[in-house]
Amino acid sequence: MMKVTLDTGVLPADDLIEAAEPFGCEFVVVSVTAREVADTPYEVRLNDCGEILETAVWGESYWGKSEFGTDQSPDVLDKILRIISNGAFPVSRENLSDGQRHQLRDAMILEAHIRAHRNIFVTDDTKAFVRGGRREELAAKFRVRILVREEFLAECRAGTLEAV
Repeated sequence: MMKVTLDTGVLPADDLIEAAEPFGCEFVVVSVTAREVADTPYEVRLNDCGEILETAVWGESYWGKSEFGTDQSPDVLDKILRIISNGAFPVSRENLSDGQRHQLRDAMILEAHIRAHRNIFVTDDTKAFVRGGRREELAAKFRVRILVREEFLAECRAGTLEAV
């Protein structure tokens, strides 16, 4: 079974779930996404998806909606942040701007995907995860497959959807 993690920006994902039906994919969101869409019209759409818990980040995660990571989790999170911010993410996380907080949440979602050994990460956040060689660098460092919505749908239509 292919394990697909959906990033916040691809919600609602009814079209993705329907297109992947022949492949028997298991779809999840990370608890970060569930927090971000709480009390929005997208929240009700998460019923078709499972949820994996984020690795707890002090000052960001909610008790009971996160879990302790592995020994590698802090290093993986820091490497993801370095890649998606082009090395500009501050070492101190005490006074993050809104944009930096968004980057932190992006990194937390991808780190949870990697920690849970999932196959495909679907996102439309090309700035964070695709452009500037980021997709290739993330794939090389973490053996992660990142697809944007249209790529995922195209592979489903062609019958060529594959895991890493």
